[in-house]
Amino acid sequence: MFETISIGTSGLLSSEKGLRVVGNNLANVNTTGFKSSQVGFASMFDQQSNGSGTGQGEGSGVSTRGTTINFLAGLDQSTGSATDVKINGNGFFVVKRGNEYLYTRAGDFQFNDQGVMVNAAGDKVQALDDGGKLVDLAVARYSTNPPKATSTVRFSGNLAAYNGNIAPADQTLSNITVVDGNGGSHNLTLVFKATAPSQFTATVTEGSTTLGSGTVKFAGGAPVAGFNNLAVMYAPAGTSAISLKFDFSSDVFSQIGSSSIAFAGQDGYVAGAKSDQAIGSDGVVSVKYSNGQSTPGPRLALADFGSPQDLAEAGQSAFRRSATAVATYGRAGENGLGTLLSGHREGSNVDLAEEFSNLILMQRGYQAASHVVSTANEMIQQLFDMKGGR
Repeated sequence: MFETISIGTSGLLSSEKGLRVVGNNLANVNTTGFKSSQVGFASMFDQQSNGSGTGQGEGSGVSTRGTTINFLAGLDQSTGSATDVKINGNGFFVVKRGNEYLYTRAGDFQFNDQGVMVNAAGDKVQALDDGGKLVDLAVARYSTNPPKATSTVRFSGNLAAYNGNIAPADQTLSNITVVDGNGGSHNLTLVFKATAPSQFTATVTEGSTTLGSGTVKFAGGAPVAGFNNLAVMYAPAGTSAISLKFDFSSDVFSQIGSSSIAFAGQDGYVAGAKSDQAIGSDGVVSVKYSNGQSTPGPRLALADFGSPQDLAEAGQSAFRRSATAVATYGRAGENGLGTLLSGHREGSNVDLAEEFSNLILMQRGYQAASHVVSTANEMIQQLFDMKGGR
């Protein structure tokens, strides 16, 4: 009978551990990147012979053999935040907590005031440098974007051509913006004077100063190679001279009619300050600037393991690897690692229906084990009563 009480007690303890795991799963149903666990049960046997001669032992109850983490992907949660990232496929983010590297699927990231990317727990998100070494993902050195002097100015539209022997009026295009080497903006003017059918003299001025001129020719309405651009050296006060190419080769044509020549753009830009950042599917952090430019920054590191069961809970939806586990580091979209989706994050993978079912099973198991203990106790009491009544 005492063995029966021990068996019932093992059922109580095991059911209580199972209930604790289920309760933890349910409590973390809304935790970003949380991975549910399932307790494992194992039967215990008395290895002594039961006298039948078969050598089979009698049951000795139940024990738990630890928990197994379910690493299935959690629900996709759209956040709209450019620094929230979800892994589509295989891999774990790498974060550094103190001096220890941990691994997580929770991509709720942001930049701290030092320009270092961290997660909600304050762990530093890791990137891979060009040598394949893990480093803190930081964008502080990308805070400004230096200016770039204009080298090419583009145009589009129609230059009015001769109508028989009648030359069109001079065609003037003002407010052509160019940028010098220090990031200063300047407005230039371009004047086209028809000198022959399908031929013009183009003159560049700044105020009353002529910067240069040249001949532009057309054939069949299209620019003629060798006469489809104008080169000018421009030296604004206080800066180095820059070579400007006024390009008419692609979108400019000439025909009888009204003039519609227009400034289509140029390739220079002023200095810019960091205004935003975005993360691409390959994990590259693209830094955006107030001047409309962007530059590729560091690239997020991902880790892969031979088996996810090599990982153990470390808190805050992070895991640490076992002493024998080998982590392989790489970049998103390479060597079997998943791609990234910004503006989303991976939620908990807790299945409420399954957990409520497990909750009932654990409760019933605990109830049944308690009945075993109560029944065995009653039988022992009856035995004591019989002894006392003799």
